Amino acid sequence: MKTNKGFTLIELVITMTLVIVVIMVTGTAFNSILTNTNKLTSSEESNIEGVVGLEMFRHDLQQAGFGLPQAFLDPAPRYVEASVAPANTLNDGKGTGMAGDVPRAIASWEGLTGSDSTSETTTYNILGGTDYLAIKATSVATSKASQKWTYLNYSGAGGKAPNRWSNAADNFKLDDKVIVLNRAYSTTGKVTNTLVYNTTGNLTIYWPGNPTAIMADASFNPTNPNQTYYLYGVANDNTPHQLSMPFNRADYFVARPSDTSKIPSTCAPNNTGILYRANINHADGKLNYMPLLDCVADMQVVFGWDLNGNGVIDESGAYDTNYANIPLSTSIGTQKQDIKNIMESPEEIRNKLKYIKVYIMAQEGRKDSGYTNNAPIVVGDIGSLTKSYDVAALSANGWLNYRWKIYKIIVRPKNLVSN
Repeated sequence: MKTNKGFTLIELVITMTLVIVVIMVTGTAFNSILTNTNKLTSSEESNIEGVVGLEMFRHDLQQAGFGLPQAFLDPAPRYVEASVAPANTLNDGKGTGMAGDVPRAIASWEGLTGSDSTSETTTYNILGGTDYLAIKATSVATSKASQKWTYLNYSGAGGKAPNRWSNAADNFKLDDKVIVLNRAYSTTGKVTNTLVYNTTGNLTIYWPGNPTAIMADASFNPTNPNQTYYLYGVANDNTPHQLSMPFNRADYFVARPSDTSKIPSTCAPNNTGILYRANINHADGKLNYMPLLDCVADMQVVFGWDLNGNGVIDESGAYDTNYANIPLSTSIGTQKQDIKNIMESPEEIRNKLKYIKVYIMAQEGRKDSGYTNNAPIVVGDIGSLTKSYDVAALSANGWLNYRWKIYKIIVRPKNLVSN
């Protein structure tokens, strides 16, 4: 038999109620998944960005001192480093028309402040209280030439062309700019790399011809069978004819650009900036900015020194003009003035610097109004060398609703005598 009976009103109401409940539960779950996915994605973006940028930082630290002149002939050559503030604070080159000092492999500054408004239309303001680090070596540049080297043996009158490697990609090209170092060994085993140049001419600090051919200027050729000259690339042919300095330089610092479009909108609005790597331009001494890590609140640099050559390590913070302000990790009878003197001496840095630690405080993900950071954040791991942000400081900066991560880099520079 057929029936024409349908659903009752009560049945429809119950069914609709169940459907609505299911939709609400599903919607809430989906929204929660979407929110957590967004947080996770932002966090992973920060982590990936950190890994890529900081590996470049680590590489440059390991290269500190590579191909760097350790001594000059007489008269000393003229060379120019950074022409803009505050980067010029760490210059060893004295400026146009003036002889420069032998360069330091590492130069730093404790809490350097200032702004560069001359390199671009954007002003870059160094975050107060953060450390500034300059690394000097031929290999800390992005040019292909800066990743190459070769050697030149004595061959008597007339000279010879530098060595050619079997892999053509490893050889210098026609207009590459290279410096020449005379590597000499003393009876005590000490090695000194002296920059080779024509002392009677215009003191050109690089090989002034084709680095693949015989050099006509005898000043750039070994003078006896015991000499071997080493050629290190500095720049490619798109560099102006004259190198401004016989090496490359990469500066690392945290700055906040005045152009807000350069700062991600997700960064905490107060007292955060971008970790930059900036090469010094040979053409004019200005900075070529490369952003490495966004939403950075702090960077602290720590040096490990073997002051007496006995394996006992003392740690210090970055350089300070007032030696009384240079923080030390322990007291082993060393005066702070000694640390300051070492950090001003290229030879002492080569002989006594064992490692460099860099601590970077960076934002992880976006602001999360449902999260509150109730624990202090410490940038470092040694009492007198750390920079701490207690909850009050986090609150004052508007950082309580952000997650923060401390990136730590520890490097033993490969090209220093001490390592």
